[in-house]
Amino acid sequence: MKRKCVTAEECTMTCTQDYHQLLAALDAEISRIGELHATALSCGPGCASCCQSFSVLPLEAACLRDTIGALPPASQARLARNLAAGDKRCHLLINELCSIYAARPIICRTQGLPLAYVDEERETVEVSACPLNFPAEYPFTPESLLFMDWFNARLFELNLAWCRKQGLAPDRRIPLREIAHLTPIAPISGPRQ
Repeated sequence: MKRKCVTAEECTMTCTQDYHQLLAALDAEISRIGELHATALSCGPGCASCCQSFSVLPLEAACLRDTIGALPPASQARLARNLAAGDKRCHLLINELCSIYAARPIICRTQGLPLAYVDEERETVEVSACPLNFPAEYPFTPESLLFMDWFNARLFELNLAWCRKQGLAPDRRIPLREIAHLTPIAPISGPRQ
């Protein structure tokens, strides 16, 4: 049974709690997939090849903004210098390590893994895998893929509920580079969706 929230504050707490539960479920699946591909994965601490300024949904941006705001002043100063440098790499990296690793968004958690998406219209499974880890002919099995459809649908659902209560556009994508400057995330103009 889904919990219903009445006030915006209650909904924010519920959606944020549910978002963290979603991350925990995803992390468990990532761990399983990682064990299956332990010999193929070259990703690890210090590997920042895929770390660029991705964009995230408003719910994720709010959680990340809180995390960035809680970093030590020296780390925040370093992130500000990274941001000022203006390159395409993620400004949240410090010495090739993610400064918000425990709170990183879903797109960052899944980088490097063999991701699968079901295309119901074509009745196929589309696989996206990092070429640094997996050659084009790598023999994936259904059990060795991280199927993202449920996780993405759940994220969409949580983001939609959170945005409605906050008066935000749920389909807005927020670049990671902009998150540190969002206090608070700007509401949408016009009627709530």
